[in-house]
Amino acid sequence: MTGTWTLRLPDGTEFAGPVVDVRDLATDSAPGAIRRAIRGGCPTRPDRPTVHAPLPTCVHSHVGHLEPDVSIDRRTALAAVGVARGIDTPHDAELDRVQRSLRDLSVPTIDDAELRAARRRAAEAGSETERLRERVATLRGRVAARRDDGDSDGDGDDDAVAEAEASLSEATRQLSEASTERVAATQRLDTLEVRARRARDAREDRFRLEDRVENLRRARRAALADAVEPDVQDARARLESMIGDRVAGPGGNDLHDALAVAAIAPLRAPIVADPDVVAALGGPDAAFEWFGTPLVIG
Repeated sequence: MTGTWTLRLPDGTEFAGPVVDVRDLATDSAPGAIRRAIRGGCPTRPDRPTVHAPLPTCVHSHVGHLEPDVSIDRRTALAAVGVARGIDTPHDAELDRVQRSLRDLSVPTIDDAELRAARRRAAEAGSETERLRERVATLRGRVAARRDDGDSDGDGDDDAVAEAEASLSEATRQLSEASTERVAATQRLDTLEVRARRARDAREDRFRLEDRVENLRRARRAALADAVEPDVQDARARLESMIGDRVAGPGGNDLHDALAVAAIAPLRAPIVADPDVVAALGGPDAAFEWFGTPLVIG
């Protein structure tokens, strides 16, 4: 990109060309607003600047605004240059595979309240079943005793036997219902616990995959940064032979890194530079040549 871009201000004024100086423009067209317009693209609000230009690469967020006190994460910026250049690394294929696995992983949802209720229901059904089983055993003994008493004295109390048998029959019916409820409650609890175990396993798999993705991303960023490190070292050496320490500021060393990164990066979109930085590079024309992309001075 050598100059095919246009800056349109809210009042309708337009600028084009490799270098645009906005130092004397209104505050609503200040460098910050223009930089946001460069990154955001079209359309914009009528009261804001509009930039017609290719969208910037990922490097632009690191070197899109160059001023004496600029701060830059050098290794992260170098990795962005590698991405913008389309550099391959040994980690790309595995990172893609692990990311696909992470996207495809389905983690079942578990209602903890439902699981607690199922456990409570199963426990209550079990307790009720055991209580009724003991009652049935007691009533069986009572029926047998009533029958034995009748047999031993020769004139058994039929009413007492019948009453005991009725109580046994009712308790047996209740036991059958409770046993059915216990089986249903146990089956439901088993189903929910299996689902809960699967959910826990899936969550563990997700955490493992997320850790692997992050490790691979770090390794990829390091490989990308290493790949472009020689180029930025060369650019920095050329820069220091050009400007020495002519640009003062707390971020002096960061500024040199940022200028070197900007020199080797495919930026596509215009960048904004402080007038002192432009002057240190030898003026607008020299700065444009250094960056290889349209320049906004402001």
